[in-house]
Amino acid sequence: MQKNLKNIFCVIDFQLDHLPKDSLFSLPDLYGNEAWKQLYIGDRVMAGNAFRREVLKGHYPDVRLLSEKDRQNRSRYHKS
Repeated sequence: MQKNLKNIFCVIDFQLDHLPKDSLFSLPDLYGNEAWKQLYIGDRVMAGNAFRREVLKGHYPDVRLLSEKDRQNRSRYHKS
């Protein structure tokens, strides 16, 4: 699963680098909703938890976690 997580973060990091400033997003938005649905549920949960921890630790200084979730109960983020 660690290899999968690394591959997931390669996509997330690439997409995040190309995301315009002042964007709201969830991880499936970055990864691609259809591709996200194809991932094993455990990998999605691990990626979501890891991304959230990294944002809160400041690894992504231009990204902040928003307090409200989206309609599908997914964590939302803002890139400034």
